[in-house]
Amino acid sequence: MRYSLSTKITVIFAIGFTVICVLFFMFAKLQHDNMLDKIKENQYNSINWLLSLYKKSNMPENWEQYFKNFNLAYVKNPKMEEQILNDGDLMERVDTPIGMVETIFYDGNLFLRIKNQSVTIILENTLKGANDSLLIGFLITIALFVSLYISIFRSLVPLKKLRDDIRKFAAGNMDSVCHVNIAKGEDEIAEVAYEFNNAACKIKELIMSRQLFLRTIMHELKTPIGKGRIVSEMCEDETQKNRLIAIFERLNILINEFAKVEQLLSKSYALQYENYHFSLILDQTKDILLLDDFDDKISVDIQADPMLRVDFQLFSLALKNLIDNALKYSDNKKAIIVCDEEHICIKNSGKPLEKPIEHYKQAFIRDNSSKTAGMGLGLYIIEHICAMHKFGFTYKYIDGYHTFCIKFKKSK
Repeated sequence: MRYSLSTKITVIFAIGFTVICVLFFMFAKLQHDNMLDKIKENQYNSINWLLSLYKKSNMPENWEQYFKNFNLAYVKNPKMEEQILNDGDLMERVDTPIGMVETIFYDGNLFLRIKNQSVTIILENTLKGANDSLLIGFLITIALFVSLYISIFRSLVPLKKLRDDIRKFAAGNMDSVCHVNIAKGEDEIAEVAYEFNNAACKIKELIMSRQLFLRTIMHELKTPIGKGRIVSEMCEDETQKNRLIAIFERLNILINEFAKVEQLLSKSYALQYENYHFSLILDQTKDILLLDDFDDKISVDIQADPMLRVDFQLFSLALKNLIDNALKYSDNKKAIIVCDEEHICIKNSGKPLEKPIEHYKQAFIRDNSSKTAGMGLGLYIIEHICAMHKFGFTYKYIDGYHTFCIKFKKSK
């Protein structure tokens, strides 16, 4: 069973608080018992000394002063005397020549009662108990203990904020993570949060500078492409005109794809889910492939036309890259697309791979034995897009065919 750090600290402090309370209670009880023993001793000594004086017929002239020497004093409040006699517990009773001597326990204290024919007195203890200082020490210790507990929890506040910032950072929300002019903390947790904030700000600056650089390049490339597109319209030869238009359209699509790939790899792309039939996604894929002989090179077997909840542009890009790879590495430069209720599979004939498929799914990895430049980012991007959609992406080599399948759940 997993517990949070705050829960563990709370449990430790609760155990410590309980132990402190028990120890102070034991010390208080021990001191109280010692005090009662001291009172008993004073009462006993006062009576014995008084009896010895009585035998010598030398009774004290000032009784109050006499008992004061034994830290005893008269109880002068009649109401209190009545409560002691009515509610107190008789601990001991002895008949002496000076009268009946009783020890009464009341309200955590011992009282001495002397009763004879002429007088009845009740004596109380005047010694100050050590429990007062013990109570003060207990309160100070508890105050320090509670203040330490609060201080530790305040130190955990930056840790909780750091956890939330890391989650936002992982989600690509840089603006809410990077705080300008943040104060440096005094403890280790606050220092870690401070350093993380600095790192997040630097990474944000690097990403912004990279995005600015790439946008500048794409903007500068779009300008000559646009001009070339206009010039191509002026071409009198219809064949050359259509060829030039296709080339510039292809360049424009490649730049747009490059922008999407950059956003995807930097994890700054937000998916826009919608429901689309596979046939509609395939039509979009045909448009961005720009193959004049699509039907000759690619065999399409749509056994079912499932409804998919996807980002239309991004998933079309993944399907386009998958078909493009199949054509590049096919022995006969042809590919097969099969779609059913649960899978989209792209097949192409070819020799077995020299290395496991995981090797080719890495970024900037391609088949060196092939003259075709590819497998640099193709499979890496496809798997990344499938993971973003929570689709499965599998590979099998069966009967001379490379088979890549995207497994999905049917959209409701």
